[in-house]
Order: sequence, then C-alpha cells, then structure tokens
Amino acid sequence: MSKSKIFLLVSLIFLSANFIWLIYFDNQEYNPDFIFDKFYQFEAKVLDRDKKISGWNLLVEPKDLDNFSGKILLYTDLYPEYKQGDLISASAKVYKPEPIIDESGKSFAYDKYLAKDGIYATGYRPYIKRLGQERDFLFYIYQVKNYFWQNLNNYLVEPSSSLAKGMLLAARREIPDELRNDFARVGLSHIIAISGLHIAIIVWLIQSFLIFIGLNRKKSFIALLIILLLYLFLIAFPSSALRASLMVVFVLLGPFLGRNTPSVYSLVLVADIFVLINPYVLLYDIGFQLSFLAVLGLLFYVNFFKRVLVFIPERFKIREVFSVTLAAQVFTWPLIVYNFNIFSIAAPLVNFIILPILPLVLVFSFALAIFGFYSPIAQVISWPLFLILKFIAEVAKYFARIPYTYFQFDNFSLLYMCLSLAFMFLLTYVLKPLDYED
Repeated sequence: MSKSKIFLLVSLIFLSANFIWLIYFDNQEYNPDFIFDKFYQFEAKVLDRDKKISGWNLLVEPKDLDNFSGKILLYTDLYPEYKQGDLISASAKVYKPEPIIDESGKSFAYDKYLAKDGIYATGYRPYIKRLGQERDFLFYIYQVKNYFWQNLNNYLVEPSSSLAKGMLLAARREIPDELRNDFARVGLSHIIAISGLHIAIIVWLIQSFLIFIGLNRKKSFIALLIILLLYLFLIAFPSSALRASLMVVFVLLGPFLGRNTPSVYSLVLVADIFVLINPYVLLYDIGFQLSFLAVLGLLFYVNFFKRVLVFIPERFKIREVFSVTLAAQVFTWPLIVYNFNIFSIAAPLVNFIILPILPLVLVFSFALAIFGFYSPIAQVISWPLFLILKFIAEVAKYFARIPYTYFQFDNFSLLYMCLSLAFMFLLTYVLKPLDYED
C-alpha cells in the first residue's frame, strides 16, 4: 500500500473515531463546580454582537464569576446598544445550554454547538450597566466595520442595503426574512452567510481570474492571500470564515510550492489538524463541514465538468464559472438538505447567473463603504451597486416563485445524509474525475 493511501486510511480512522466519540461517548462536563439557573452579578467584556429581530446576542467574557471559565451568550434588548470592547456589569440568571428539538423533530445539540466556540452559558434580558471601554485591536477593527455599516445604510435603500451588508460585513440578520427564504430556495444562501461554501467558491473564482489576467500560480496565490487577509480583517476574523479560509489556502499551497495541482491530501491534513485542535468542529460546525466538502468537490470535479460541458463556451470564463458552481455542490447538497430541509433544483443555474457578478458587488460595496464620507463619489458608486443588488434580489425572487424549482425535505435524517454522501463518494470512485485533470 502506498504512503498516500496509508495516510488517507489513517485519517479516515481518526475522523471516524472522533465522529463516533462525539455521538456516543462525549459526556464532558464544563464548569462542574458552577451552579447554573441562578442569578449572578458579574463584570465582563463584550467580545462580539449579533443583531436579532427583537434584540442582540452579546458574546461576553466574565472577569469575576467564581468557578466559571469560558464565555457567556447574553440575549439583550435592542436598546441601549452595546459594542465590541465595552466593559459592562451584568445582572442575569445564568443558564446551562441544553440540546433543543426543532419544528421538524430533529434534535440539535445546542450545548455542543456553543461549546465549539468556548461558550458554556447563556443569559436572557440581563440588567446591564456600561463601565467603560477597552480599546484593543479588535475595538478598532469594529470601529472600521461600524463606519462601513453606516455608509452602506446611508446610500442604499432596502433590500440593497441589507444585501450589501450581508455580503461584505457578514450581517445576514439584516436581510428581510422573505428574501432570505428566497435565497435558500434557489441555493444562494451562501453568498449572504460568509460560509465555508461561499469562501471556497469565491476564492476559487478569484484565483482563476488572477491566472486569466496573466499572473502565474505563485503570484496569484500571494495576491489571493492578501485579499483574504484584508477581507478577514474587515469582518473581524470570525472563526467560521477563518477556518474556511485556512482550509482553502492550505489546499492552494501545493501549486504555490511547485506541484501542478491542488492536493486532496493537503485538504485532509488540514481537516485532521482542525479536528485535533477542536473535535467539536467535526460534528457541530456546519461552516467547517461545508468548507471541507465544497473544496473536496472543487478538487475532484472542476476539470471534470470543464471537459464534460464542452457545449458551454469558454469565452469570458463562462464554462469555468459553471464548472466551479457545480463542483462545489457535488458533496455539499446532502449537508445542505439535512440542515436546511431544502433541495434546490434551480441552484446551479441561479449560481451560474449570480456568481460572475459577485466580485463586482464586493468591489462596489467596499468602495462605497470607504468613500461614504464624500457624497459626490458615494452617489456615483451607489447607483450601479443598487442596480446589481436589485438584479440579484429579483433573480432570486423570480426563480423561487417557479413551481418545482425546490423541494422541501422535513424528514431528511442524519442516516439519509450519510447514505447520500456515501453514494456521491461511490459515484466519484466510479467516474474517476481526477483522470480529467488539465
């Protein structure tokens, strides 16, 4: 047996063992000496915030809570607002997260989902007093982000404003529910979620564009790395986007070091490392799962589809865009159906229409966010951006209203998802798509 096959076998055993341990044997107790379901007063620092329909989720790190280590997720009212870096005194009943059952009857391990990010308690509508502000590195990042947010708000009307903030600043909650549902039905949710699937597709397309304009693989990799760092800086380095970016970068590192093509082994290795550092990402981080499966699909199927779809013209990289769109969804669709209960027939076509103009949205949104202080320039930028975002919303709305463009699967269980993935892997073994490398 070759070294590469031994490596894949060992990795498969390692990941399978972690999967089984998480499902059947993970009984780890966090903060066992801490008494939950009790009122506490404590000082804390606001690490992050996420806007909901009727309030905010504040992620805080308590400083003087005896026998407790980790972070607490506090659900607060819309007003007054608290920002990243705020030092607060909070009085709240502190709860231990528990698994929840959704409307379709699926059990969701909410406690483990939070634990993967070091969150071990929750609190609802606490009394909060602001004590001051800690101006660290992240504080200044969020100041820039808030400045961008305000500029997009000032020059764009809804739903364009919400879409721009969702795509550029990861502010998905700002988008109206009806539009979010339309995006889910046509397979566009990834463009407003800064998800692993979204980052994998965008990075792949940017790299293809950089090579298309004449940069060699090494120069395009360096340019891509700079673009990714700037983007992660802008959205304040969320863990999901950081993991997805690292996964894609490690895979593309092969061509940078001189290999002809990106390596499946690099992808598996970086997945092993992530799981070794934090086992919970394997089962409870959909961003990690989508990143891995999307990149795996890109590695196996981009060139396969480029060879099969010969009837699609190569001009303006049309065939490349369609191939990337299809390849990224080969292994991700079972996971998407399991988590969101929707299978979109229209997804390949809608993504084919929207993905080529997505870089324009990011460029115009970024420019408007920067130059919002100067009205003449901002007005010039905002009009084409508004039209592009309006077009995206109308495309999603149009295809979501066509009968049979999507199907609802409320009983798509974990078993069905695993069987579907197994079928796709078996199909890949039969098709041998890597034989179609350029």
